[in-house]
Amino acid sequence: MLSIILSVIAFFAASYFLRRYLDSMDIPKGMTRGTLIFSIALLISYLVALATDHITR
Repeated sequence: MLSIILSVIAFFAASYFLRRYLDSMDIPKGMTRGTLIFSIALLISYLVALATDHITR
């Protein structure tokens, strides 16, 4: 349960900071950028869940 909560928090935090980073680089908004943000945030979320499972075992 802890890994789910932490991975959701990590997903939203990563997507927020990635969006801000890409805005600062003046990359235009579009489907490719949205897919990139989603993919990287999903990867970070999975890594947080994996790390949490590894630590709590």
